[in-house]
Amino acid sequence: MPLSWIALVLLGALLGWLTSVIVHSRTLRDVFGLVALGALGAVLGALVITPVLAGKLEPTGFSLPAVLLSLLGAFLALGLTLLAGRLGRRRPG
Repeated sequence: MPLSWIALVLLGALLGWLTSVIVHSRTLRDVFGLVALGALGAVLGALVITPVLAGKLEPTGFSLPAVLLSLLGAFLALGLTLLAGRLGRRRPG
């Protein structure tokens, strides 16, 4: 695993931890889940979003656009998960 992938996973995990602080996660399970989801979102962002939006940019290359797009993937994964959780709690029954 190249150093750039490790950095992307760590940045995604950091974003997941910050999300857990912002949404006031109460259990350790929630915190670990958001950290893991942030890391996974960053990797998926590097694999999926970067080639689509940046064209010739290497998904494994460590550059500012690649980092920002992988963080976008982490942000989307975290945001969609939190949104789905809130919508699920609003439904009656």
